[in-house]
Amino acid sequence: MVDESQCRDASPEECRKMIEEGTCRIIDVRTPAEFRDGHLRDAVNIDYYAPDFKARIGELDPGETYVVYCKRGMRGQKSMEIMRQAGFSRVLNIAGGFEAWSRSGQPVHR
Repeated sequence: MVDESQCRDASPEECRKMIEEGTCRIIDVRTPAEFRDGHLRDAVNIDYYAPDFKARIGELDPGETYVVYCKRGMRGQKSMEIMRQAGFSRVLNIAGGFEAWSRSGQPVHR
């Protein structure tokens, strides 16, 4: 379980465990085209580059736990920081992003 005030990078394996336990929501911050090429099952696509990104993040429940990811980890880190500043306290960014997730043999939904 994630600490009550934790926003940090986490390994694909740690994130998968949380996802399998059903203890988090998954946010894919890549573009819609990247999302269509493959994503984590049950992920919600909120494009980091979209003009309404912060507004859409603001619609989420800050009391829940989230796993965020992008292609390689940078947009995920920036998204995690935006969420932290907006009052979210439990956000994990998949270290290395979708590429690391795929390389480590984690499941991909197409």
